[in-house]
Amino acid sequence: MLKNKDSFKILQLTDLHIGATPLNADDQKTFDLIRTAAKETDPDLIVVTGDLIWSEGVEAPEESFHELLEVFNSLEKPIAVTYGNHDTEEGITRSDLRGLESKLTHAVEKKHSFIIEDRESYCVEIREVNGDLAHVLYIIDSGADDPLGIGTYEFVHPKQINWFNDVSALYRQEKKQAAEDLLFLHIPLPEYHDAWENGQAFGYKYEEISSPVVNTGLFTSLLLNQQVKGVFCGHDHDNDFEADYYGIRLCFGRITGFNCYGDISRGARVSGG
Repeated sequence: MLKNKDSFKILQLTDLHIGATPLNADDQKTFDLIRTAAKETDPDLIVVTGDLIWSEGVEAPEESFHELLEVFNSLEKPIAVTYGNHDTEEGITRSDLRGLESKLTHAVEKKHSFIIEDRESYCVEIREVNGDLAHVLYIIDSGADDPLGIGTYEFVHPKQINWFNDVSALYRQEKKQAAEDLLFLHIPLPEYHDAWENGQAFGYKYEEISSPVVNTGLFTSLLLNQQVKGVFCGHDHDNDFEADYYGIRLCFGRITGFNCYGDISRGARVSGG
């Protein structure tokens, strides 16, 4: 992607939870919010951080996904997507969803795509008009349920962290100067909990932070990398806070979907400007 001006604006949508077709009134409200947010913010890029649809108990989740893709296509904005724990509970796989992504008319170009256990990590390159690399966005699929049964939710796979270390080293060599790179995923890292408990966060926390119990060390790799300055997640519908934790911003996206639990008002998060 080209950075055509001094600023670069990202609109983060999260936890849309589009349900079974025919869609209900709450899903239509979610679509209206998406359209309004895109129109009012005029972003350079839209990133969706998981739980785009419900799949549990839905007979044809691919139809719900098609409905959502049509809304995305109407925005005429580049779209980057990763998945959450509710996207593939029943009737559809992450491979299926990635195949359906071909229907996106403004999908981002995925760089350095890496798939482990059907979970895709990839990069989005943001370049200056002259071709110089300005920023890298790391999109990591953080999974669903903890396969070890130690906690409730899954952790970033160690091989995904190896991928990040290898790819970020390549980008660090290419850059002419330090830049603010960002990382997007669905499930919050364990350090979100630590940052809140240490009093380093501000915003709303109305439910327990649903991080994995197992910590595979991604945050340590971000600290050593010294390029990634912000992490953006979703997953917790009643949490929306930001922390500066050892120089890295840990941010929740604002829940976007109406067809699910949560008392916080629906919206989206804008980064950049």
